[in-house]
Amino acid sequence: MSRLVLINGPPGSGKSPIALSLAQDRPLTLDIDVDAIKHTLGRWAADPSSGLHARRLSLALAGEHLRSGFDVVLVHYLAKTPFIEELEHLAGEVGAQFHEFVLDLDTPSLAARLAARATNPDRPEHQINNRLVGPEDAALLIQSLQALREQRPGAIWVDATGSLAATVSALRSRLDQPVS
Repeated sequence: MSRLVLINGPPGSGKSPIALSLAQDRPLTLDIDVDAIKHTLGRWAADPSSGLHARRLSLALAGEHLRSGFDVVLVHYLAKTPFIEELEHLAGEVGAQFHEFVLDLDTPSLAARLAARATNPDRPEHQINNRLVGPEDAALLIQSLQALREQRPGAIWVDATGSLAATVSALRSRLDQPVS
């Protein structure tokens, strides 16, 4: 059975490298980064609907890949539930397992990562995102996700304060457990 794995978390939490690592576990797993898709849209910054369009494209891409029998790992910062619910619905519609993870960090850890990313962006999107969010935003970013604890009780919160390898290992162990 194919799997749709959502990795949610604040900017700078490590979503993208974690997804890249997980995508290597099973043949032809597709790693979808919604922000990366948005940044491929021409003049995206001039159109406020570009983020929503990138989400629609991500859903379509994920649906096609899941219907073909392959896994999808999708990363995005989601403080509200509608897109999460769309992903969960898609998984049910195509008969895929849905795994929802939220990367959990404390404020000092996230602030340090955002500061490091600002001084050494390793992806084109980071250069733009660094202008929108910085270390001083860490507490607000973390707080923005707290409502999900009640709204999405099935989401698995994973301690992401440690190394990338430790976080990936924790996610892998949870993916190996049966979905409830």
